Amino acid sequence: MEKKANNRGKLYSIRKEIQRSQLILIIVTTVLLTIGGALININSNKKAFDQSLQDTSDLITRLYYFTKDYSQEELCDYMDSIVAEIPDVDVISIVDNYNNRIYHTNHFLINTQYDGTYPDFASHPKGYYTEDNKGPSGPQRRTYSAIYDSLGKYSGFIMTIRLKTSMFSVTVRTISMFVIVVLIAVILELIISAYLFKKIKREFMEFTKDFEGTKFLVDSMRANNHDFTNKLHVILGLIQIGQYDKAVSYIENISIIQRETVSKVMNTIDNSSFAALLIGKIARASECNVKFILQEGITFKSSDIDIPSEALVTITGNLIDNALDAMNTASSCEKSKELTFGVFTKAGELLITVKDTGPGVPDEIKEKIFENGFSTKGSGRGVGLYHTKQLVESLGGSITLESQVGKGSSFMIRFK
Repeated sequence: MEKKANNRGKLYSIRKEIQRSQLILIIVTTVLLTIGGALININSNKKAFDQSLQDTSDLITRLYYFTKDYSQEELCDYMDSIVAEIPDVDVISIVDNYNNRIYHTNHFLINTQYDGTYPDFASHPKGYYTEDNKGPSGPQRRTYSAIYDSLGKYSGFIMTIRLKTSMFSVTVRTISMFVIVVLIAVILELIISAYLFKKIKREFMEFTKDFEGTKFLVDSMRANNHDFTNKLHVILGLIQIGQYDKAVSYIENISIIQRETVSKVMNTIDNSSFAALLIGKIARASECNVKFILQEGITFKSSDIDIPSEALVTITGNLIDNALDAMNTASSCEKSKELTFGVFTKAGELLITVKDTGPGVPDEIKEKIFENGFSTKGSGRGVGLYHTKQLVESLGGSITLESQVGKGSSFMIRFK
């Protein structure tokens, strides 16, 4: 039984590891895709900034030709109205060929001497180019555009500027948007994963339940086969010594007992794995020359209490095996061997009792029998009751023991 419990534990560990791996893979993939998307978007923003500056610079240059006859005040009003309609540019500056600022978005710089980087249009035959620089307003990205008079003579240049602080704000907004998107995506993935994992778990539990039921039915058939062989030997012996009437009576008796036992279990236990376990243990008890007694009124309805089938099988199987082991000790050889089993449910409650006529447990070791590794049967034992108690308590139940030396022990499991 301990080996079966360990195998189930390994299956659950594998399932949990698969779930964790899938979840990590989903989150990592989402984060990497988001980071990649953010980097692409930031790079696209940089190109968009440059294109916007160049387009705005070209527009301002064209419009400036219509202001040749404007006074300083008219030029300032006109350019202010243009700047107000252009959201992607922070500063516009117009510098004449004497390096005098004839217009600047910051009016206090108008009619001041430009002392910044002078554009090198000789290296840029298109008449415009964009670069990083630093001006009175701080670090910036600027586009220079040459201005020519009606005769084609160079007469100054125009700068359209986007401040780095403004560009950084756009980048921060972009990253923030991607972070929000990835958080929403991860939350949605967690919700969907939780739903899928719950569904998979439910199907896994059903599979485990069916698997355990089949496994215990196979074990039951093996035990019954062994027990049936022993009974055949009895029948053969009775026939060989000429006790034909006794052979017939023996056959009728064991047939009735077997049929009634199986029928009682199947009619009172509505959980196939649990029922199969009990039938197998009844046959096992017969092999051990132990009378297996089902208490009157036993009943188990799965709808009354939500206890996993595998937990129910592990708990009950360990207690019954412990009782059979106790009655097969040397000190129990001369005693009548009886195992009385009871299970009862009602809404929200479950009671399991296993009583044996073994040697009993001395008072001085009653508190130790649930300790890991403690056993009076030698090394390598003492794990079953420990795991049983751990499992019962993990599910919110309790386990108690009553025992008298020389009379036997009674374990009681209660969930409510």
